Amino acid sequence: MSLEESFAEEWPRVVGATLRAFGNLDLAEESAQEAFARAAERLAGGESIDNIGAWATTAARRIAVDVLRRERVLHSKLPLLIESDSEEGADADQERNEPEIDDRLGLIFVACDPLLSPEQQIALALRIVCGVPTADIAAFFGSQEATVAARLTRAKRAIARSGERFAWPDAHDRAARLDQALTTTYGVYTLGHTAAAGDALMDERLARLALTLARSIAAEYPNDTEALGLLALIELGEARGVARTTADGMPLTLAEVDRSAWGRRRIRHGLDLAARALPGGGRFALQAGIAGLHSSAPSWEETDWGAIATLYHGLNRVWPAPIVRLGGIIARSHLGDRELDRAAEELRALRGTGSPEFGRTVSAAIADVEERRGRVDEALAALADAANGERNQAVLRYYGRAATRLRG
Repeated sequence: MSLEESFAEEWPRVVGATLRAFGNLDLAEESAQEAFARAAERLAGGESIDNIGAWATTAARRIAVDVLRRERVLHSKLPLLIESDSEEGADADQERNEPEIDDRLGLIFVACDPLLSPEQQIALALRIVCGVPTADIAAFFGSQEATVAARLTRAKRAIARSGERFAWPDAHDRAARLDQALTTTYGVYTLGHTAAAGDALMDERLARLALTLARSIAAEYPNDTEALGLLALIELGEARGVARTTADGMPLTLAEVDRSAWGRRRIRHGLDLAARALPGGGRFALQAGIAGLHSSAPSWEETDWGAIATLYHGLNRVWPAPIVRLGGIIARSHLGDRELDRAAEELRALRGTGSPEFGRTVSAAIADVEERRGRVDEALAALADAANGERNQAVLRYYGRAATRLRG
């Protein structure tokens, strides 16, 4: 396993263990980051580390103690916390033998502290659970890096509660924060489904992490229809993910994909989860229903757009977000020429109502609608708007291919 893979796997465990030991989120994150940096230096220098997670956890605790020593916060307690360097191997063995703790899910509930805004919760989860760089989090929100860094700092200070001792969320806290945890996990999956930047369409690490979190939440709350809905939504998305691009990474639309390559067993599992979730009528249950209709259609031409538009109408009632309105407009645009013309007008009215990232998504939808209306110049202009500011190279390649097709 590479250091990058080990970082992705072990980061939340190291942060979680350090947070439990010292009760300071900022200290835990900074100590974990420094520990992995030291591990990278050792590996680059030719040394070997048998268990990077255990090594980094021990190192992070030592780093945290050093920080606290310098700050003279735990002066009287340092003799109890500091262990000699000769005991490092024993520490690592102890880490290996400790019972498995779901630090990923635990940290999600930490990030979902009710003192924080939804934006702070998602940003903090991306940072402490996923180890996503602040610059990438800023790209996800369409914000400046300095703005997101300040948001993260305020979030950590809020969780500190002005010096009140940190307490790991208990069962009551977790139940109270369940809705926020689902929303935050969905945010992680959104960022994984289409990466904010880079050459690949997806960030597979984040998508896998979101799936792990959703499975853990559903296991903890097996009768919660929204937990089941979120898991269904992600399972269905991942089942179709293998066919989202060509072998060389070119993104494909649902009209272009080879549906025989979809993971049919996973789709059946996702459809079963969606069926159990739908009676709840919540935000994630309805999204799972929409994903289920796309996943069960034998072909693009056989997609039940009427049923999808109906579900979007219901979704807009429980979650009146711009992205939901966009999905409803796109669904209705497939219900005949009159709805197609109406969609072109509605999409232009919607374009300036959200973030720059959302505006690019709307522009891409306009390009598709105008192409279907036979208006090539309008479609090309919309593609140019969609590409302006886009940092995902795979998406840009797709826009370039679409533009070439329109010109040809």
